[in-house]
Amino acid sequence: TDPPLYEWWALLPPPLDVVVGLRQVHFLSEYWRVKRGYPKENDVVADELFPFISMKERFTLKQFFRRPKYWFWFTKDWDDFKDIPFLQD
Repeated sequence: TDPPLYEWWALLPPPLDVVVGLRQVHFLSEYWRVKRGYPKENDVVADELFPFISMKERFTLKQFFRRPKYWFWFTKDWDDFKDIPFLQD
């Protein structure tokens, strides 16, 4: 399967590079969890508080900004920003 991250995300300035770092740590820990045969546990930070961390889907910077429901726990009910021309693919 495709890697969960685009490599160029690592070139982004703070605080956007934090998105990359959090996702890298999450997916590396998931890889080693499976490799070692540990059971899946609930990850409150990645699954509930900051859903973008555990999204299996790869996304571009525009897609990330366009979909606030994946940002934080308090934006999960927000609609996508579909009417902003700059955020269109």
